[in-house]
Amino acid sequence: MTPAAVHLSDDLRRQIIDHCLAGLPAEACGLLAMEGDTVTFVYPTDNADASPHSYTVPPAAHYRALVDAEANGWRLGGVFHSHPGGPARMSSIDLERALDPEWVYVVVGLGGDVPELGMFRDAG
Repeated sequence: MTPAAVHLSDDLRRQIIDHCLAGLPAEACGLLAMEGDTVTFVYPTDNADASPHSYTVPPAAHYRALVDAEANGWRLGGVFHSHPGGPARMSSIDLERALDPEWVYVVVGLGGDVPELGMFRDAG
């Protein structure tokens, strides 16, 4: 995984961070609608794992986001999740589960004084 050059507005960045903070102490997650390399909409979801070390977007939430994105002319093109006590980088679990090389993977690190966002994409 390499850093991704993706446009994310300040408003959408704030929505992602707020959802991740609200999910503490567990990891929070959600999906991203995209147009090209621009995030157009954020779909905050529950974390089916309810864990501070892993996340799973519930299948029903994934389906609703997919239907909505397609209805708006977007594509689902990424996922975000938080690391409650860690940095904004892909963990070994994240790398194992990152199955779509075209998706953008956003990690929100909440381990420091200020939340950080890391955006990654498969370079291969």
